[in-house]
Amino acid sequence: MFLEVTEILRCPRVHDESFVVCVAYAMDGRQVARGVIGCPVCQTEYPITDGVADFTDVPAHRRTDAPTDESDTLARRYAGTPAGTLTAEATAAFLALGGRGGYVLLAGSAARLARDLAALVPGVHLLCVNAPLEVERVPECSYVASADGFPIKTAQVRGVVLGADCVAEPWLAEGVRVLLHGLRLVAEDERASPTGIVELARGAGVLVGEKRTR
Repeated sequence: MFLEVTEILRCPRVHDESFVVCVAYAMDGRQVARGVIGCPVCQTEYPITDGVADFTDVPAHRRTDAPTDESDTLARRYAGTPAGTLTAEATAAFLALGGRGGYVLLAGSAARLARDLAALVPGVHLLCVNAPLEVERVPECSYVASADGFPIKTAQVRGVVLGADCVAEPWLAEGVRVLLHGLRLVAEDERASPTGIVELARGAGVLVGEKRTR
C-alpha cells in the first residue's frame, strides 16, 4: 500500500471521521510492505501485511454499516459471483477523468482491471478494495481489505468501479459516499440503482452514473 493513501483512509469503527496514522515497519520504495495503521480516536490498530492494509477485524456492532446477518462473511457473499465483462478501455471511457492526480477505487473483482487501467489513466492512483485472491497484484496500486464498507473518508475519490461481486449494500451506498461530487460510479450490474447517482448509461451489464448529491 502506498504511504500517501493513508491521507484518505479512515477507521471503520463508529465515530467521527478522523485522520489515521501509519507506522511502517518495512518499505519497498513508497509502498508500505509491513506496518500498522492506527486510529487516534478509538486507538484501534490495523495491520499492513504483504502490502495489504487489513481493516476486516472489526466487531459487527461497531462497524459503520453492519450487515443484518452477522454470519454473512465476505467469502459467502462473493461465492459463485461472476467476474463481469467490463474492460479497462470501457472503464476509462466511462470514468472520463480528464486529468492526472487523485484516486480511483476498484472494488471486488474490478481489481482485475488494475494493470490495464493504470496505463490508461496515468497519474491517477488505483486503490483496490477486497481484490479476490486469484486477481493479479499490481505493484503500482494499493490494496485494502475491509469487512463492511470502504475505510475511506467521505468524498475523496475521483471514480468508483464496483465489480460484479460487490454490486450490493453496503458497497453501493459506500461507493456513493466516498465519491467526489460530479464524478462517476461504474457498476458491473445494469440493475443497480444507487441513491445519489444520476444515471448516464445503462445496458450490457453495466450502470454508469454521476454523483449529484453532496
